[in-house]
Amino acid sequence: MRTAVALLCAGSAAVAFGCTAPADEPRDPPVQLPSVGFVLFDPELDGAQPVTTTVDPDHVSTTYEWAEHQGFTLSQQPDPGSDLCEALAARRMAGDSCTVTDGVMVTRMEEMSGVALVRGATLLFASGLVTEADAGLLDRATEALRAAPETTLDDLGDVRAGTAAPAEPVTAPVVPDDFEVATAMKAVRHLAGTIGPREATSPAYARAARWVGRQFDRLGYTVQRQRIAVPAGSSWGVPVDAGRSLNVVARPPGFEPEQPHLVVGAHLDTVPQAPGAEDNASGIGVMLAVAEATALRHTRLPVVFVAFGAEEPRSGTDPEQHHFGSRAYVRTLSPGERDAIRGMVSLDRVGVGARVPVGSADDTDPVQRQLLAAARHAGVPTTPDPDQRSSDHWSFVRTGLPGARLGSTPYVGYHSAQDVVSVVEPAQVERVGRLLLAWLAPR
Repeated sequence: MRTAVALLCAGSAAVAFGCTAPADEPRDPPVQLPSVGFVLFDPELDGAQPVTTTVDPDHVSTTYEWAEHQGFTLSQQPDPGSDLCEALAARRMAGDSCTVTDGVMVTRMEEMSGVALVRGATLLFASGLVTEADAGLLDRATEALRAAPETTLDDLGDVRAGTAAPAEPVTAPVVPDDFEVATAMKAVRHLAGTIGPREATSPAYARAARWVGRQFDRLGYTVQRQRIAVPAGSSWGVPVDAGRSLNVVARPPGFEPEQPHLVVGAHLDTVPQAPGAEDNASGIGVMLAVAEATALRHTRLPVVFVAFGAEEPRSGTDPEQHHFGSRAYVRTLSPGERDAIRGMVSLDRVGVGARVPVGSADDTDPVQRQLLAAARHAGVPTTPDPDQRSSDHWSFVRTGLPGARLGSTPYVGYHSAQDVVSVVEPAQVERVGRLLLAWLAPR
């Protein structure tokens, strides 16, 4: 795993970048998911939601929940072309009954039942159905399996590998050229194009948070979900209810929170009427691509990545009705964790323009100066943006922590239904990603 790094700062590079020595040990590589050689399905049964999926080459198992202590497990595997009871012997409860009628298998053991059938070349088995008090549940489950739409792992909860071979570790330092713009744009398309508007307390936001958490998990980070209480209000003219949102926090393996580290964040929520491609799928996309680049590369300090919930205002006039996720993150830091943060960068609206705005809460600050120096090193054109307090870096700066913002070029689709994928410019996304990697790189 990556070990704690010692500060070895000296000379002009130290002033510009806060340099430290890279770790001597290679970081453990992320576990690769096995490839799935059959079609996956996502049944819609009484509003149940997929929570956790385990992937093996010949078997995918998803836990669904629709109430605090109620749910079922969906097993999917290639159709073996034989008796269903025999094919699913390893997935069934010991001693249950098993019958097959017209291609539908039903298992029973006291109040627990299951149902299975074949879709194309995929055998689906919904088990753990509590049918004692719901005589129609098996029929509804059967119809849900028959009508289940095809899906991908991205929509099946938090995904983890069952059996997989790890990749070879890589020990090189991260460099700007490690940034993959395709990774960032894939995130923009999924968040803004597939999921769409993601108001902070909505089901769509929860879906987006699950997806982002899975991306970090696949890269080998330790993922934590931090719940946030959010008040009712008006979000850009649209009434919104009180509820809960989430921060998705990704830390490198072996991370020690009271040792020097950096924080990179981007807000995941949108105003209710906007698909939020530029604001702020662009920021999330850059963050995920940077996390991908740093997963197997050395950075000058360990990096914590945070997808913040509830950044968008819930009042047009009250500055305290804003930045709920980042304020909650800062509020929960211990004194030792606060002291360990050497810099925070917020990625907010980073996909429009030909120059990268580099914002600071006052006229200038150390993190802004570091970013401008990193941009010169990476050959990225920038524009200093003073008195910039309208993003999540402000939650850090207002409490005495160092922070700055990347992004904020005006654009026509701001906070509207026109904030769609085509607004985001891959060239600008790449500039921001290269600049950020230059800031994170050992010097």
